[in-house]
Amino acid sequence: MSEDNDAPRKKGRDPILMIGTIILALAFVVVISGYAYGQFVPAQEDPAKFGDKVKVDYVGSFYGFAIDKDGNDNGNASVFDTSSWSVAKHYEEDDSPYGFSWSFTQRAEDKYTPFNVTIGSGGALKDFENAIIGMRPGETKWIEINAKDGYGVVPTANYKTWESADPRFVIDLTEKMTQNEFKDTFSIDTISPAGYINLSHPYGWKCNATVANDGFVYVTHLVDFDKDADDPYEAVAGGMKIAVSKDGASKFAVSFKFDKKADPSGGIQLIQFKFGGTTYYITQLNNDGSFKTKDTDEIIGMKLYFKITLLGYQ
Repeated sequence: MSEDNDAPRKKGRDPILMIGTIILALAFVVVISGYAYGQFVPAQEDPAKFGDKVKVDYVGSFYGFAIDKDGNDNGNASVFDTSSWSVAKHYEEDDSPYGFSWSFTQRAEDKYTPFNVTIGSGGALKDFENAIIGMRPGETKWIEINAKDGYGVVPTANYKTWESADPRFVIDLTEKMTQNEFKDTFSIDTISPAGYINLSHPYGWKCNATVANDGFVYVTHLVDFDKDADDPYEAVAGGMKIAVSKDGASKFAVSFKFDKKADPSGGIQLIQFKFGGTTYYITQLNNDGSFKTKDTDEIIGMKLYFKITLLGYQ
């Protein structure tokens, strides 16, 4: 019997078709895998470079990093500025994990937002902006900036040394102040035409004050000269106490007493005191009771410590 040539034959696999199918399958796997990877492991963004517009969180402090590289709070640091409410909310707390500088002003919570800056624009300190170069979003860096590269050094003329024999001010029992001096001394925003009775002086005693027709404020200091010398007026800051004594019929002397034991290391955190419309910061305290002050802004002449986190790009 002859072979039936019309009978259907089994087709062999077409090699070109098979290769194409494999390529399509592999492409599908790559697409699906890439999608899954993108969902769970986001692609790493490029590092920041000069000219980039970035947004960062930062904490600026004196005397060390407020939050160190291990995430620990530093109770010896003084925060002078931050973009983070999680730090600022501790301002004036008795059990604050760190201190705050005299110049620190707490804003409303919604005012604490990431800091936007263009690298190289001069919108921040040069070393601050340069530190962001090379960082990737999510990265944190800790940097130190010397005074000369920060807000400048203190001019020699703005330093004053107070000798141990006379670390005091002599003041009239009734002191004449400009309205701005009065506001600054007593932290008062507006002047009451009716005057003040039993106003608390920042150094511990009471005062009466009247506003005269000449526009000046006349402050009568109600100091207690019989206050025991071993119990001077309460400390205004760590290691600082106030003592008063008569200096004639119409004047009195205010002495600033400092306890060196409060800072045995010799590196003192700034103590602020005000008189005669001038704000002083003690920069050096000696064993004999003498001390050195500056009358510039607090931040002048200070080494700066910054914790910077790059959040992303604008």
